[in-house]
Amino acid sequence: MPKEGKSLYSAKLLINDIPVTVKSKRIKNMYLRVRAPSGDVEVSAPKQCSLNEIESWLFERHDWLIKQRERIAMQPVQPELQFVSGEEHKFWGKVYTLDIALKKRGASVSLNDNKLQLVSLPHYDAVQRKQVLDRWYRDQITREVEALLGIWQPRMGVYSSGFGIRAMKTRWGTCNIGSKKIWLNLELVKKPVECLEYVVVHELTHLFERYHNARFYALMDEFLPDWRERKKLTNQFI
Repeated sequence: MPKEGKSLYSAKLLINDIPVTVKSKRIKNMYLRVRAPSGDVEVSAPKQCSLNEIESWLFERHDWLIKQRERIAMQPVQPELQFVSGEEHKFWGKVYTLDIALKKRGASVSLNDNKLQLVSLPHYDAVQRKQVLDRWYRDQITREVEALLGIWQPRMGVYSSGFGIRAMKTRWGTCNIGSKKIWLNLELVKKPVECLEYVVVHELTHLFERYHNARFYALMDEFLPDWRERKKLTNQFI
C-alpha cells in the first residue's frame, strides 16, 4: 500500500450508468476503489493514460464493479455510537460492553472481564468520551506494533524508520518509500491481532517492492504464507 502521488487532474466517466471519478496521478499502474458505504467508484490512473484507455479498462471490470457495489449495499449500516453504558465496542476482534463510570477527575479506560470500563468526567459528551477511548486504543495498538516490528523486521531483513497510527478512511496501512515510515489505521485495534500482523508485514514488504506486482506477492507468500486468509479476515465487515 505505497503512498500515491498527488492528483494532476480529476475527471468523471459513466460506465453503464455507474459514475466514476478518475484521478490522474504520478503512478505506474491503475487502481480501482469502491468506497463504503456510499458505493462511490474512484480510479487512480497514470498521468499518461487517456480517458479512452481508462474507460476501456473499466468496462473490462464492469462485472466486478457491480458485485462490489452490491456487496457494499448489503452491508448492515452501523449505528452511530453514543458512548453510553451498554453499547458494544470492539477490541482485538472481541466485543465488549461499554461501562461508563463518572468521576470528577482521572478519565481512563480499562478491561474488566467482558466489559470495557470508561471513566468519564461528568460533563463529558460523546465526542470527549470517544477521545478518551481512542487514546487508549492508540496506546494498545502502539505497543502491539512495536512488538510485531521487533519480530518481523529482523526476520525479514528490512527496517522501517518508524511508524505512526492515524485514522484512515480507505486504507489499513500505507508506506512512504522515501522516508521508510509506515502508517497504520487506528481501526485495526478492533480487528483480530493477526489482521494487524498481516498489515505490518504488507507494509514492510513495500520496502522491498514498491508496487503490487508478481514480485511483491511472491515475497508475501514467502514471509506470511496465509496472508490471503488474513487479508480476507481484515476486510470482513465485523
